[in-house]
Amino acid sequence: MNGSDADNGGGGATDSGTDGEPSSGEGGTETPLSDGSGVDTAGEEPPHVGEPIIEPAVAEAAAAASTAADATLEGADRATRPDRVSSVLVAVGPGPHSGATVDVAREIADATDAWLELFHVVPSDAALADGSAGADRSDAENDIETTESGDGERDDYATAGERLLDAARDRLGGFDRVDRWLVEDRSAAGAIVEQSPYYDLVVVGAPTTGTVGRFVFGSTTDTVVDDAEVPVVVVEADGSTALNAE
Repeated sequence: MNGSDADNGGGGATDSGTDGEPSSGEGGTETPLSDGSGVDTAGEEPPHVGEPIIEPAVAEAAAAASTAADATLEGADRATRPDRVSSVLVAVGPGPHSGATVDVAREIADATDAWLELFHVVPSDAALADGSAGADRSDAENDIETTESGDGERDDYATAGERLLDAARDRLGGFDRVDRWLVEDRSAAGAIVEQSPYYDLVVVGAPTTGTVGRFVFGSTTDTVVDDAEVPVVVVEADGSTALNAE
């Protein structure tokens, strides 16, 4: 899916206009005003329609997900349409909050009829070359024996990532408004922030200390909360809910 065209059954970061920009109706395209009084050609934000639903949906999801101790909404004022959530980017990774993160995301999607994008980031060649990913290898990835660096190491990260995405998808059960995306990048935070404009909401796990999950849920969470262009939900698990990536 990869984006906020999910209300049309798909969409995303790969959908672009003639100049490679997202097909969002911007760039001087005439857009009818809600009151029918004219068109907006000055690049102004469209008027908000209806009652805000993001905060109530997050509160409802936190209460409904028994695995979550807390779900905090950050940057609510970044929402272009507070009355609509059509697509949610779900950061999937190892760590004790990962299962609860998926559970809360599903509850939000159930409350808003949104699509979910299960999103996992693995180290790019550049990250592997400068060693920035080596210290952040997760327990799931340590289960794979790595005998050489380079392509072998990259493949090991990708294999572990696919297992995590499989585990996240299995956790959703019969929920079918979902896609998955494995991305290579120098940092998880950078990838999530870069894709955030194409979604209505981002859901991430709470910060995790130590080596387990640090590449996805360490300082990444703080960076995403600070820099994402849409609201961010930070999920803290009630106990460990680490995804089974076997």
